[in-house]
Amino acid sequence: MVMSVVAMSMSFAGAAAANSNDQVEFDLTEDDSLSGEDIWIGQELEVDGDFDEPVQLKDGIHTEDGDAETLDTLRPDDDGIVTVETDELEDDEPYHLYYTGDTSEAEFDVDDLGTFWANEHSIDVDFDADVVTEDGTLTIEDLDDREDVDVHVSGEHENESIDEDDLTEIFEDAEDEELEDAVLIEEVNEDDDLEADFSDESTGDYEFTVDVVDTTAEDSAEITVGEEPEADAQFNESTYEQNVGDVAEFGVDHDGTEDVTITVTDEEEYYTAEIETAEDEDVSDADNLTVEFDSYEAGQEDGDPVTVTDDEGEPVDVDVTEALDEDEDATLDADEDERLLPGDYELEVFPGTEDETDAAVLVLDDRSTGDMNTWIAPGDEFDADEIELEDIEDSTESDSVAEEDLLVVGVEASGIYSYGIDDGQWTGEEDLELKFEDTDEPRYGSADTIELEEGDDVIVDEDENRFFVVVDVEDEADLEADETWDVTFTVGDDNDYVDDEETAEAQFDVEESFVEFVGDEDDEGQLQIENSNESEITAETNLAPGTDGDFRLRASSEIYTSDAEVDDDGVLATTFDLSSHDEDDEIRTLSASVGDAETDDDDVDAVFVSAADDDEEETKDGFKIDADAPSEVNVDDDASLDVDVVNNNGEAGNATLEATVGDEEYTEELELDAGDSVSESFDFDTSEEADIDWSVETDDDSASGTLTVSDEGDANGENGENGANGENGENGANGENGENGANGDDANGADDADDDDETVPGFGVAVAIVALLGAAMLALRRQN
Repeated sequence: MVMSVVAMSMSFAGAAAANSNDQVEFDLTEDDSLSGEDIWIGQELEVDGDFDEPVQLKDGIHTEDGDAETLDTLRPDDDGIVTVETDELEDDEPYHLYYTGDTSEAEFDVDDLGTFWANEHSIDVDFDADVVTEDGTLTIEDLDDREDVDVHVSGEHENESIDEDDLTEIFEDAEDEELEDAVLIEEVNEDDDLEADFSDESTGDYEFTVDVVDTTAEDSAEITVGEEPEADAQFNESTYEQNVGDVAEFGVDHDGTEDVTITVTDEEEYYTAEIETAEDEDVSDADNLTVEFDSYEAGQEDGDPVTVTDDEGEPVDVDVTEALDEDEDATLDADEDERLLPGDYELEVFPGTEDETDAAVLVLDDRSTGDMNTWIAPGDEFDADEIELEDIEDSTESDSVAEEDLLVVGVEASGIYSYGIDDGQWTGEEDLELKFEDTDEPRYGSADTIELEEGDDVIVDEDENRFFVVVDVEDEADLEADETWDVTFTVGDDNDYVDDEETAEAQFDVEESFVEFVGDEDDEGQLQIENSNESEITAETNLAPGTDGDFRLRASSEIYTSDAEVDDDGVLATTFDLSSHDEDDEIRTLSASVGDAETDDDDVDAVFVSAADDDEEETKDGFKIDADAPSEVNVDDDASLDVDVVNNNGEAGNATLEATVGDEEYTEELELDAGDSVSESFDFDTSEEADIDWSVETDDDSASGTLTVSDEGDANGENGENGANGENGENGANGENGENGANGDDANGADDADDDDETVPGFGVAVAIVALLGAAMLALRRQN
């Protein structure tokens, strides 16, 4: 019996098993089974076994009990052949065939015709450009490692199908097999490029679908065909500026051209340069070009004044033609210090056309020598040969350097970067010199010197016309503590750009690195350490800001350690929680180290002291509250909670004010400038007796209290008036003074059980009797 795999007729599906579009045969009389062969989904299996009864397609691997699920029953044709359709099979799953007829005369195991595996085939295609004007390339990027696969290609233009005639014109390798709106391309492989010619096609959006002929694999790719743009090129600035002796840079944006020409002409039209992309160079895929024009090399006999790169930073080959007074053989004489002079140079650009499309001006200024400064950087953080420009910009300007630091010397200078420094390394050409010299002249011999040599690292900031040299003080044996050094940059008079020597100078001191504690001391010279939960310990050092350090404090039984970093003021600080220690507790050791500098444990004597009390009210940062409300009022009296909020921050900000008055809650969103304040008022409900709690808060401050509302009672009765003095009796004894009136009863009335006697209003009983006696005696006297 023979089994074969063939392509489905008129199928737009993928490739055949065994990596071939040809028929694949399995001779089961020899192989005994399919032996786990892989079949691509979409292929047709033809099994020739001279069958006269149906063959079953079953799920999974064959088992002896034959109870696997039957997926399809295949009836043989007149030649005893059954055909298996694989379109609906699952990816990466096994299947097997089972013969239902008489097996007594079979020369092979017809009960188990073999197991095969179904696999999903895939293809990936894409165009190399999203937009083209004439030609495009459709690349077969992935084909599941199959080789020589036939594919069908169909397409749409602006959502309308492209017929087979147009497809044949677009794809030069296509064959018209009289398929409807599709063509055949034979024997494609991974990474093959299918060239597409749109020169005779309409502009617009295209989508092409590529189907593998004998499987279900397919993929699509889109491309837009546009009009050929008009050739154009523009400078990205109208004016460029640089110094003679340096490299000027300008950019050109271009479109619709394969080549670009740029001309440079001085203001006298004496010097000219033509920069043209090389004949075999096509820049149509680049959106812009960057041109570097070396003013030092320009016009020289063996000069190489121009470098061009594309928008990917890749070099572009150019032909450069220079001329002096229209003589292309003439050059500037370097032996006579002839270099390109300062002035205005006209730039013009031609995008493959006879007429320029844009112009700009390159201004070359005189070179200059400026100032010199020194900085320090932490030696434990940077290596001198690895430090970068941004690290230097974060360094600290200083005219002294500790032995463990890096010294950075910065020089302001222009017109030296073409020849004096090459790719970050010092060349010293054109009489340039950078020299360090000890100011201490010995009695014999000469002072120590250090010179920048060819190949030494230099950090260039050409945009700011400055360069930097970094020196590791520890690595320079001649730089010793307690020395003062001069450093001088010189442009000698042999330089082509100066008539007289120019210099920039600076001076710096070399110091031994140190670290020492600072703080209050007692009468015995002991450093006082507060026993607070945030006890700060501070030291000072001359090492560069950013240098790492650490502290160590040992009490009677506890050890405290902390890392720290030198700040911009040369201070090293840390905070410990020392609140568990009593005043005058022993501090056995206290030390600090920065780099290799350490405090001497024997010289540091410290003692715990109580944290200082701060009796002054601290001004609170943030939004501070001042709240005022009465503590007691009568029923129905007016009462309010008055709140002032002030922004004590150093800048404008927002805050939320939340107030609660009894059961009422209020929220106010505040926005205040620094130092500004706002007032709010909230009324109390005093309609009945109650204790009303209130509170008010922001994220930074709060206040609270209670207002008592009570019922208003009648006032106590007033004291009775004093009784009047009795009048003097005639010829008798003087009358006695009347007694003071008793206090009036309480206005609210006394309990009846406490006073059953009737009273005379305003007088007591005794006073009434005395008054009556006085009146009787007065009447008797008048009778006499």
